[in-house]
Amino acid sequence: MLLAWLWLLALGLLVGHGEAQSCTHAYGGPNLARGRPTSQSSTYTHTDGITGMSSYAVDGNCDGRWISRSCTHTNHERNAWWSVDLGRDYAISAVVVKNREDCCGDRIQGATVHVGGHVGDFGKSSFICGTITDLQKGSLTTVLCNAAWGRYVTIAIIGRETILSLGEVEVHGTKYPHVA
Repeated sequence: MLLAWLWLLALGLLVGHGEAQSCTHAYGGPNLARGRPTSQSSTYTHTDGITGMSSYAVDGNCDGRWISRSCTHTNHERNAWWSVDLGRDYAISAVVVKNREDCCGDRIQGATVHVGGHVGDFGKSSFICGTITDLQKGSLTTVLCNAAWGRYVTIAIIGRETILSLGEVEVHGTKYPHVA
C-alpha cells in the first residue's frame, strides 16, 4: 500500500510540473543550479566534435552519456574543477552529483563539493561539504552541506592530474537572509 501511495505521489509531482525538475525528486524543492551560469577549469573537445561544456551539468538532462551531449569534460590537468553560480547566496542543504554513465566512473574519485562566495578558492574560505566516493558509472551521490551558505557550488579534484567529467549536478537549499 505504501509503495502504491509513493508511486502516485511521484506521478502527481511529475504531472503537476509538466516536466521533471531533477534527476532524483528527493528534495521536493527546486534544483537551484538548473540553467544557471557555469564554468570549469578547461573544456575538452573530442575528435567526434562533441565538446564537454560546463553547462551540460545543469541542463536537466540526466542521461549521463557523452554521445548525448550530456556530460561535462575537462582536459587532463592538475586541480580540475567545475562550478555553478547560483546568482545569490543560499543556505545549501544538499548537492546531488550524477556520475557519467557510459565510461570513466573512476574519474570523479576524490572530488570534493565546496560552497562559498568565490569560484576557485577550494576550501580556503569556502565550506567543504564532503567528498564523492561512489565511482560506479551512472551513480547518484548526495553530499549534505548542512545549510552551508554561498553563491557558488564547486566540485574539484585537488592535488592530482585527472579529468573531471560530470553527468548532472543538482543543488538544493533555501534563500539565505542577509543580516544588515
